[in-house]
Amino acid sequence: MNRWIAIPSVCFLTTLALIGCEEDGAYGTASSEITLTSFANSYDSKANATAIARIDETYRTGAREIKTTNIINSYSNQSLNDLDRTVLADDFEGRLENKNIEVNNRMVKRPIYEKNTNNQLDYETTYKTLNLSGLRANSYVASANINNRYGIITDLNNYSEIPTNVAFPEGSVCYIPVVTSERSFLAFNDKNKTGYASIERWIDVAKTRFSADRDHRTSQFGVGEGNQQQAAQVMFFEYDDQPAYEYSGVEYEKDVYEANYVAKGSTDPNTDSRFDVVDCTIVNEVAGDFLAEQIKRYY
Repeated sequence: MNRWIAIPSVCFLTTLALIGCEEDGAYGTASSEITLTSFANSYDSKANATAIARIDETYRTGAREIKTTNIINSYSNQSLNDLDRTVLADDFEGRLENKNIEVNNRMVKRPIYEKNTNNQLDYETTYKTLNLSGLRANSYVASANINNRYGIITDLNNYSEIPTNVAFPEGSVCYIPVVTSERSFLAFNDKNKTGYASIERWIDVAKTRFSADRDHRTSQFGVGEGNQQQAAQVMFFEYDDQPAYEYSGVEYEKDVYEANYVAKGSTDPNTDSRFDVVDCTIVNEVAGDFLAEQIKRYY
C-alpha cells in the first residue's frame, strides 16, 4: 500500500468559521462507540459509470463493523478491507483482529496478539476533531507546487460538481487519526495478495510506479519469527508537485503481499493549515449526511 508522507493535521482559525482541534469529550459525553464516515469511488460495469458509496466504519467495545451505502450507482466493495491482518515485525509474528477492541471517546485500542502466546502489542488510534461548521471548498488552496498548497481539504474538494458556495452545517466534524504503536510493523491479509513470484519481483515492479526521473530508495530486511520472512520498502521522494510516497511489500508463506507500514511511536499531525494541508475526509454523522445529500443532488 502506498503511504502519502506529506499530509499531517491542523488547528486553524478562519474569518468564516471557527476551526478548532478539540480534546476528548468536546463533542459529547464519554462513549464506547465511534463511527467514522468517508466516501469512496469505484466503477459500476453495468452502469458503465463511476459509483460512489458512503462508508461507515464503527468501532465499539469488542468489535468493528463496516457498512456500505450506495449513493450513485452500485459501488464494488471488493476493496473494503475488513479482514483480520497478519502482523510482522522484528522477530515477531502476530494478528490484528476485529475483536477485544477498546473504545474510550475517540481513542480506539486494538491489541495485536503474538502468535502462539498470550503476549500482545499496544496499538491505538486517537481521533482528533476539527469543527467543519461553515467550511466551504475554498478552505483548501490548490497549487501545482506542493509547497504552495495549504488549508483544509474535504470531500467538497474531491467531489467538485458540488457548488463552491455550499458549506458544512452546524455540528459537522472531521476526525484526524493519530496512530500510536509500541513498535514498527507490517500488516496485511488475503486481500493484499499479489501475483508476484518473489519479493525481488515486487521490488522491480514497485520501482517503476513513477517515472525514471523520480529519485527513490529501496530497503530490504527480515521480519517475523527469527526474521525469516523477507520484506522490502520503496520510498519515492518529493518531486515537482508530487509528495513523497512509500510502498511496502512482504513475502510470506510463498506469497507476496502489499503491506501497510506502521511506525513505532506516535504520528505527528499537522499544526497549522495556513502552511500545510490537513486531510478532513473522515467525518462524523452530521457531515456524512450532508455530503451524501450533496453528492446525490449534484451527481
